[in-house]
Amino acid sequence: MKNLIYGTLFLAFFVAQLGAQSAAPATAKGSGKSVDNANCGMHYGKSHIFLFCAPDGWTLDNSIGEAQGIFAALYPDGSSWELAAQSGTIMYINTYDKPDDNYTVAKSMTFDADDTKRKSQTAVVKKGEPIKLDDLAVPVQLFAPGGFNRFEAVAYIDSPKVIITFVMSSKSEEIFKRDYPAFVRFIQSYKFMSSNVTIEHK
Repeated sequence: MKNLIYGTLFLAFFVAQLGAQSAAPATAKGSGKSVDNANCGMHYGKSHIFLFCAPDGWTLDNSIGEAQGIFAALYPDGSSWELAAQSGTIMYINTYDKPDDNYTVAKSMTFDADDTKRKSQTAVVKKGEPIKLDDLAVPVQLFAPGGFNRFEAVAYIDSPKVIITFVMSSKSEEIFKRDYPAFVRFIQSYKFMSSNVTIEHK
């Protein structure tokens, strides 16, 4: 969760087709809405491209979190990123490159848990119920109170070259429980496309 993510802005790009199908992991079967939907986005960088959609009742904002390196920010309809962060729930996507071919989701989860406990000895970190995404069980880690005294969930998805995380952060446990079903739908909209991407800026 530490590295900056690449933007979901719809710049001109070309997905390299050579080897794209064989490189895609099992998560490439994720079910999601068409990107023609205004509330859907495309997240890409030099080593990944995937689709996702905001759940019903949530706003997808590709620019509000830009200063924080967050290009896929979600908050409830009728709210704002600032207001939801202060008193409700925010959700976002983050990706980071694997340091080597042996790096796994399990190692990423352990790093995040250890890092959180180093920063806050009172934090409680535990495994959540995996989220079903087609034939994949997406592991979830829960942080309570987590960073900045918040209740958080992080879902970890493996891909050939990056670890993809879907993050939910709520002001209270009650709000967290209320909004968690939307987090599940957010993850289930994920669809991996390729790890071979060429981006052209015009």
